[in-house]
Amino acid sequence: MRRRRLRECEREFKQVELLAAASDRTTPDSGCIGRIVEAVRRRDIEAYRTALSYSHRLVSIKPLVAAREGLARRLRAVAPQWATMVFRRVAPHDTNRVPGDVASAWTWRQLHNELNARDHLDAQALQGEIEVTRDRLRQVTEWLIDAKAWGKQLERLQGNHSVRQALVGWLDTVRRLISTRQVDRRNTLLSESRQLMSRCNGAVPVWVMPVTAVAEQFDLRTTRFDVVIIDEASQADLNALIPVYMGDRIVVVGDHEQVTPLGVGRDQTPLENLRKALLDNIPNAHLFDNQASIYDIGRQSFGDAIRLVEHFRCVPEIIAFSNQLSYDGKIRPLRESNSTHIKPACVPYQIDGIREGDINRKEAETIVDLIKAMIRHEAYAGKTIGVISMLQNSQSILIQSLLHQRVDSVELQNRRIQVGISSEFQGDERDVIFLSMVDSPDAEGPLRATGEGAFEQTKKRYNVAASRARDQLWVVHSFDADIHLKSSDLRHKLLKHVRDPWATIRAFEQEVQRTESHFEREVLKRLTAAGFSVKSQWRVGYFWIDLVVEGGGKRLAVECDGDRFHPLEKLAEDMERQAILERLGWQFVRIRGTAYYRDPDQALRPLFAKLEELGIPAEQNAEPAPQSSNALIDELEALVLSMATDAESEELSSRDALREERR
Repeated sequence: MRRRRLRECEREFKQVELLAAASDRTTPDSGCIGRIVEAVRRRDIEAYRTALSYSHRLVSIKPLVAAREGLARRLRAVAPQWATMVFRRVAPHDTNRVPGDVASAWTWRQLHNELNARDHLDAQALQGEIEVTRDRLRQVTEWLIDAKAWGKQLERLQGNHSVRQALVGWLDTVRRLISTRQVDRRNTLLSESRQLMSRCNGAVPVWVMPVTAVAEQFDLRTTRFDVVIIDEASQADLNALIPVYMGDRIVVVGDHEQVTPLGVGRDQTPLENLRKALLDNIPNAHLFDNQASIYDIGRQSFGDAIRLVEHFRCVPEIIAFSNQLSYDGKIRPLRESNSTHIKPACVPYQIDGIREGDINRKEAETIVDLIKAMIRHEAYAGKTIGVISMLQNSQSILIQSLLHQRVDSVELQNRRIQVGISSEFQGDERDVIFLSMVDSPDAEGPLRATGEGAFEQTKKRYNVAASRARDQLWVVHSFDADIHLKSSDLRHKLLKHVRDPWATIRAFEQEVQRTESHFEREVLKRLTAAGFSVKSQWRVGYFWIDLVVEGGGKRLAVECDGDRFHPLEKLAEDMERQAILERLGWQFVRIRGTAYYRDPDQALRPLFAKLEELGIPAEQNAEPAPQSSNALIDELEALVLSMATDAESEELSSRDALREERR
């Protein structure tokens, strides 16, 4: 029995050896099966017992290993590198303790990966692509408009010689009409021009003419336009309804805060009778009178207008008065104060003039003398000049006559020197504007108050007059605003503004403070350390630029993105602001805080490259000594005095020569 049992055991050992022979090709000796086979081969009871115990342990921990592998798979899906290190027990992930704060580490890694992804986007390269694409889009759009317009024009004219004949005939007829004074002949020419116009009006894609010419030249029964644009609509009266009738679409351009038609003193009866007879059931028909503009009617009929708030004409100091007076501070001036060397921008100029009727001769002569001095002064070289009488047209006529007597006609033409009242300057502008207030105090005490006037006409005149100057506004007056005027007087408000124009601006921009962000200071420190001249919080009209690098007569705007003043929520607003400033000629470099704090040198490399491209040198120049704010005014007054002395000398010389001849 024992021998039989021995043979059975030997057969089992043989089977194990066969198993070992098979397992040698697939399982290393250090494995569970390898240990058992090796113990059997050596007939080592203790080794076999140990290997068997090890296999039992593996079977017992198999569920734990499966769970660990499942967790590893889940972790590998979102953090493959971390999962591999944990699965392979790479230090410090080789113990049974978590190495640190997992939540903080996970947050840090997410932010790190996000910043890495953002760093792959080159902000300067994207900015360059935007500029190229925008320029290309504008050019292609212009080509498309040009091609479509001329294509339609050729369709109208090709092979239609009668239209060409009618067009040339209409032009010649209008020329004769302008030169003809005979009533019968004018009526004949006017009738012929209308007939010709009916045949050739489709040959010209765009007609530009005053409202009166529209009524005279077009047949209202048959003429239709795709689009009718009425400019300066706030000055256009009910006659502008004529072109409105002829258009499929109407664009009304104007400003109801500027001078509007004034029907005071006119007979309203004919219009009232027509309104009652013809405008039955028309909304707001009672407002259709001599005091209504086509802009007012447009607002009443079509609702709120599209307000254009960007202002490019005046420096901020000048437009601030009208902005406060008429626009509730919503106008955004986009010119820099330093865009002109003529300082100060607002000049209150008090003299001892006396009003006589509707004129003030002293004011008129002072303005003419100042204009003569400006013509001689190099600071005003090439500057255009205008004079507005704030009372009546009599003062403007007096100033105009003095100018023709004392100023060369070539200068009057070259500098576009014009004199008039507010309505004559509406839609126009000059580099320098003089306002002649005309009024002067008398023995009776304070001047009569100037309020907003009937239908706010006086307020509108002041709004127009105070916003015509691009670079400098002079207010020439013969009274003391603090003594002779009430605080509610429009003249007092104007004089108060020109004395301190920045006070008005400060009142509307109290929320604007100088940025003191740490990021901006860091960039400023590096630029100044590199030798560049840098100004922080540079003002461009309504907007502010974080940093501006100057040198070699050129400037570069630097925006520091990422701090609390440039969050992601304001990205669209920032890009819109940048687009506006780029239209003014500014060039920008944007620096992201995320890139800067990870690698400052790399983040600033595009900035230094742009400075080199623009030719802005790294040389800090000493600030020029500030001149007196009234230095230019003092120089003009000295010129006026010098010219007066020269005139007296010439007069004395002429008298001496006359005496010699008599002797």
